[in-house]
Amino acid sequence: MPIESTACDVLVVGGGPAAATAARLLSLWGRDVVVVAKPDGNDPELPESLTPSCQRFFDLMGISPEVNGAGFVRSSGHTVWWGGEFRCEPFSDGAKGWQATTGRLSRVMLEAAVASGARLHRGVLSADEVLAWPAAYRLDCTGRAGVLARPLGTRRYEAGHRTVALVGTWRRADEWALDNPTHTLLESYQDGWAWSVPIDRRDRALAVMVDPKTTALTKGTGAVAVYLGEIAKTSHLAELFRSADLRHGPHGWDASMYTAERPAGDSWLLVGDAASFVDPLSSAGVKKAMASGWLAAVTVNTALGSPALKDTAFTFFTTREHETYAQFLALTERYLLDGAPDANNPFWDGRGALASGDADRDAVIEAYARIRQASSVTFSAGPGAQLGARPALRERELVLEQRLVDGATPEGVRFVDGVDVVVLTRLAPGYQQVPDLFDAYVQHAGVVALPAFLKALSTAVARGWLLDA
Repeated sequence: MPIESTACDVLVVGGGPAAATAARLLSLWGRDVVVVAKPDGNDPELPESLTPSCQRFFDLMGISPEVNGAGFVRSSGHTVWWGGEFRCEPFSDGAKGWQATTGRLSRVMLEAAVASGARLHRGVLSADEVLAWPAAYRLDCTGRAGVLARPLGTRRYEAGHRTVALVGTWRRADEWALDNPTHTLLESYQDGWAWSVPIDRRDRALAVMVDPKTTALTKGTGAVAVYLGEIAKTSHLAELFRSADLRHGPHGWDASMYTAERPAGDSWLLVGDAASFVDPLSSAGVKKAMASGWLAAVTVNTALGSPALKDTAFTFFTTREHETYAQFLALTERYLLDGAPDANNPFWDGRGALASGDADRDAVIEAYARIRQASSVTFSAGPGAQLGARPALRERELVLEQRLVDGATPEGVRFVDGVDVVVLTRLAPGYQQVPDLFDAYVQHAGVVALPAFLKALSTAVARGWLLDA
């Protein structure tokens, strides 16, 4: 049955975490939102590992009680056999993440979006139908399907990162033989890498990540034989799952990295996995989706409330999406560099990249040493730093704020380690003792830790925002 295209402020297409985040926030902010999502229950329940940092977005949406009451396993960290080394990595300060599945998490979040006022329709729209919908703005949150992303976004796949995931659900009759049964488990092996997360006390998901072009896939009849053959190449996970039973799967899905060259148009945005997909190795897929959903909600809320800022907001969205993908790509390549069990292996060759150093680090250390050793200081404004109005995110809208702008950071800088460098550089020329400058900063901008203040001051000198005579 065709879906009635009712008029609205924002049309959200998709039913995952990115869609639910954008729809929930926009509805809470008083916008009229329609969500069109595929019929529920058609896709397999794929595992998702959520880090504790996702709590920020659950709190922002006001859905922490719903998520914590959904029965997800609370994870305390990672257990890793990577590149021949073993590491047990608990989350800091006793924090806990969540071991969820795509469908269950999406249902919890989408129900919360509906509870906040979003109107939900079940069905599938074509790109033409999305563009013709009577809405001020449209958000493509359809993930890899990319209802708008494929025809309009100019999707580009990352060279050297072709990856296919095979995932199944396993059950043991007794407890799993693990010191930390809530942990995400990761193991690299010659032809790929594997990971496992708990679903409940008895069931765990196990996935193998391979490159079909380079991995010497075990030959056999059907996907099960290939899947079991890859598990057999691991050491620790093969032993752990030896006495477990494969209950469901394996399901195969494309886990290759990609990005959209054009994540925004005149009246539409590509959100979450529709805009870009990062390697599951990061364990940040859901967090990235929610962050993108929040950014999209802020962008269109700004455009609706302040039309004069619409182009600024859409440009900011595009820049932030590209920056986020670049950061995750660099992070993934650093992890992959360490994962190869031996040299000259087809799966691992070309996937890793050496981590680039912090260009400012040596200059900041040198500036810090000069400041500490000086009996007094004389600061003046550096010629390379200018104040400029740049867009900045607030909880529900973009605003223009003053930032320090130089050739290296045309987007501007406002904070370094939580220290407002605009205030700091304005105050610094009036003081000859660092303790006096610190006291003045606290009076003007609020309490900060002294080490953070000294780092920000040293950074200002290293970057040329301040000259120290």
